[in-house]
Amino acid sequence: MKAKAKKTGECSTQFDITVSGQTVDRAFDEVYADITKVAHVPGFRPGKAPRDLVMKQYSKDAESEVIKRVVPDSYKLALDEHGIIPVGLPEITDVKLGDDRALSFVARVETRPKFKLKSYKGIKIEKNKAVIGDEEVSKSIENLREMSAKYITVQDRPAAKGDYVISDVECFVDGKSAHKKRESLWLFLEKESFIPGLDEKLAGIKAGEEREIEAALPEKYPDKQLAGKSAVYSIKAREIKERKLPSLDDEFAKDLKRDSLEDLKKAVREEIEKRAAMNAGVDAENKLLDRLVDDNVFADPESFVKNQTDYMVSDAKKDLLEKGFSATELDKKDKEFADKFRNDAERRVRLLFILDDIARAEGIEAADKDMDEAFGAISARSAKTEAEVRGYYKKEGLEDNLEEKVRETKTIEFLMKNADITEK
Repeated sequence: MKAKAKKTGECSTQFDITVSGQTVDRAFDEVYADITKVAHVPGFRPGKAPRDLVMKQYSKDAESEVIKRVVPDSYKLALDEHGIIPVGLPEITDVKLGDDRALSFVARVETRPKFKLKSYKGIKIEKNKAVIGDEEVSKSIENLREMSAKYITVQDRPAAKGDYVISDVECFVDGKSAHKKRESLWLFLEKESFIPGLDEKLAGIKAGEEREIEAALPEKYPDKQLAGKSAVYSIKAREIKERKLPSLDDEFAKDLKRDSLEDLKKAVREEIEKRAAMNAGVDAENKLLDRLVDDNVFADPESFVKNQTDYMVSDAKKDLLEKGFSATELDKKDKEFADKFRNDAERRVRLLFILDDIARAEGIEAADKDMDEAFGAISARSAKTEAEVRGYYKKEGLEDNLEEKVRETKTIEFLMKNADITEK
């Protein structure tokens, strides 16, 4: 076999490979031997037909099978011969079987980036110290009161600021309906409403009463053709609800499974501190990883960057769709989104190779114990048994992905343990 290799980019190589006629002939012999065992040739039982008749009837099938066997084997030999580490599958083109039985083809493959890993131990980073004030505890307690509020139907008065008006709402622009009628929508009479001036324009409304309110649609309204236009909201009040907050006392704490108000405040403070510490840890990790990417600059395999960019674009569009944006309008912005996320995608791909090199250098692997813990954690989050989780990952071919994720997590933990961290 002869294999010429030439770089076609920072992370791509092209092989021009020729396999000798002798090697191809041996492959044909093996293939025809296999075919003869099961060949259906008129007048002969399977496995008893003469070789020349089998060759005549199954020549095309044999040629296809030989190519399927010889091309991958030759490609792997070419990689070993030239010391190339591929990432992903090759693109095989120009497959030709000559009269002399020699087989030639072209293989294009993206390769692992070559770079000299910069020092990764003792990286200096600042970590925010979690300091929790009484105001944050009070705010969280107030949020708990909001969540525990009761909504009582008002019978003896019209709606006032702070009430909820349960309404059927229709929106019209230029006399045409702007969206599907919404029934039993809870409208909160406050200044910061999705309908400008709602608190003033609906104040005094009674159950069963109808009103029309004029207001301009937001500039960022999901339907671009209607954004900023003047609209008329037709509102029919079904019911008025008054919000009643629970008293801030021991009884309130007991409703939340705490012994007293002081016990509740203590538990809330501990939870906030835990969350703040976790956020500070994530922020410190991000600083360390950003430093690694900034220190190690090299070209990425283009297909990896494209796949990562596509994933980020898809994720962003999904989020916007859930917020009410038009799928048609979002599809028109694919290139704009791709340009926006391109740099972040390149950095993410570069980080993957950096962490992989560090893991190799430090002998970091996902041990059986690590995988057991990972499956156990997924099981706890998904409310499925560990056996069900393992079965799903095996069926979907996701075990290797999870193993890579576990290895990556262990590598980041190693880097954080060996970093020079100062708190501020």
